[in-house]
Amino acid sequence: MNNNKDIFLKRTFEYKIQYVIAILCSLLMLGVWVNSLFFLNHRNLMDGDNAACGFAFLSPFLAFATFNTVTYFYSKYLVKKYGADLFGDLDQNWLKEHQGFDSSVFGEIFTRLIQCRKIAGPYMLAVIAVTSLIHTLFAAFVGLVYVIAYVFYRQTYLDIAIADQVPRSMGGGVVVSRIIDREFTDKIDQLNKNLEKKK
Repeated sequence: MNNNKDIFLKRTFEYKIQYVIAILCSLLMLGVWVNSLFFLNHRNLMDGDNAACGFAFLSPFLAFATFNTVTYFYSKYLVKKYGADLFGDLDQNWLKEHQGFDSSVFGEIFTRLIQCRKIAGPYMLAVIAVTSLIHTLFAAFVGLVYVIAYVFYRQTYLDIAIADQVPRSMGGGVVVSRIIDREFTDKIDQLNKNLEKKK
């Protein structure tokens, strides 16, 4: 197997395994959350209805924040281990030819994604934790507002900023050759125009 391909696949797997870890941690957090509510209710430290409502409304935001917190710290680990571009030591011509992007494209997306994960992860988790001490339904409302604000932030600084650059290895499903090779793009555009003329 091509050494570049072997390294690329191993690092891509290492990159994607974070989502499995994050999902498991989110489920674990929800389990701890449920047990805490039952404990507080059993000790009569919290009203039963309030506990049920708190779980129902706050749990999605808690899971979302936990998921992003895990992926944020995991991503930081990958940056420390391989650098922000993750594939910077591979042959860049090979990456362009076989994967449709070079490491600088991946690095830009990855860096922006880490920033988004920080906001939707540890920051959101801290806000929810503090507000849940006041009231769980209030914390759920704060979580909802936070998620709405985060969606607009992410859309502006990630989705719109680099919408046409997301490589397949990051779940974009888009080959970004036109971002990397303008000459290649021009040739494809000219070919399409020639085909349209023949019609």
